[in-house]
Amino acid sequence: MREIALHMDHELGDPLKYPQTGKELIAWRKALGLRQGEIARLLGVHLNTIVRAERRRRLKGQVLLGVQLLQHQIFHGEIDLSPILKKRRPLGRPKKTRREK
Repeated sequence: MREIALHMDHELGDPLKYPQTGKELIAWRKALGLRQGEIARLLGVHLNTIVRAERRRRLKGQVLLGVQLLQHQIFHGEIDLSPILKKRRPLGRPKKTRREK
């Protein structure tokens, strides 16, 4: 399966380098500004699948193919990430508001 996706991009002349390891997946995800749950939703897998994949030495199976296809779609403008980034909740504890005395 991996060869099909790579061959497809080679024919189109895309200068894409797909994440192959867990560390590369983390760097790619953070470069896109996405959280693990958001990548999981986009790929149609469970959050735990992404967590495990990010710990692996080599990506494989559904995650590898999904990441390749997702990167291809993002590169060609077929997927817009801005709605995902706009509707997300901030991480961490809410900031305290000062009370007027």
